Amino acid sequence: MSAVLKSGLFLSTALALANPTIVMAQSSSEDSATEKQTSSNTSSTGSLRFSTGLTYSKGDYGEIEDTEVFSVPLSLTYKKDAWKVRVSAPWVKINGPGSLISTPEGRDGGGSNSGSGSRNSGSGSSGSGSSGSGSGGSDIEVEDEIDDDIIDDDGAIPTALDNKRSGFGDMNVALTYSFDFGGDLYFEPTVKVKLPTASRTKRLGTGEVDVTLSGDLVKDVGKASLYLHGRRKFAGKPTGSTIRSSWGAGGGASVRASDGFTIGTDYDWQQSAFAGRKASSEITGWANMRLAKGLSLTLFGATGLNRNSADVSGGATVSVRF
Repeated sequence: MSAVLKSGLFLSTALALANPTIVMAQSSSEDSATEKQTSSNTSSTGSLRFSTGLTYSKGDYGEIEDTEVFSVPLSLTYKKDAWKVRVSAPWVKINGPGSLISTPEGRDGGGSNSGSGSRNSGSGSSGSGSSGSGSGGSDIEVEDEIDDDIIDDDGAIPTALDNKRSGFGDMNVALTYSFDFGGDLYFEPTVKVKLPTASRTKRLGTGEVDVTLSGDLVKDVGKASLYLHGRRKFAGKPTGSTIRSSWGAGGGASVRASDGFTIGTDYDWQQSAFAGRKASSEITGWANMRLAKGLSLTLFGATGLNRNSADVSGGATVSVRF
């Protein structure tokens, strides 16, 4: 029996030395199985990402005085397969006559303002969750009772002392599904609901529920991504308000410059909440970099292209994936 075992061991060793690809193939097969198991586990459990940062915007929005907005956006995003759910709420500080119509949501882990979540961008959905907010200019409106631009008819007339205020903004809950058409072409519709958690007295929100329906068409081309975005916001209207529902649109491109580093640019157009006013029009540049496994940093800067947009805005977002 010992002689048989020795012969078998000698034969196995000889075959391995004579044809090492057998051993390598077996090892590769085991590695592949391990990777598939890991991928399967990730897909079954999904991924969770927390993001926070700081955003700033400044503009006169067609008025004499400037309005400055500082915000610290907080968001939690859960993604599983083609589904994605995002919940966000910021702390906001305002200095100026402007009122917040939509709460600034920042840019969630890089990427576009629309939340397209293109594959090559590394964005994993940007800041606004298809809201069009994020840069800041499309979030601000200045009430003007002379022109009948009124958020509500509470009768309060803001004074210079009322122009400095702060608090938590509105909470936004967004649900996105990604349709894969093949050929690196995707369509991602989103339903977002704004919950009125911000103070209307401080003019940090309208005090009403808004519902936004949006869609992103995303095309990956090599290391680059292109997207087009459209949205319709159905605005809640306080008593006596002249606020209207509005349209928004945008587009952008990004390129993966190197492993863990992506740059991009976006354009966003947002119809005014008040009839007769010009739409806001902004262009944004951004960069997303991976700092460590599961940790990324996004920097962005934007400028308005007309008087109803922010003169300048920018910020930074840190995202941690669990």
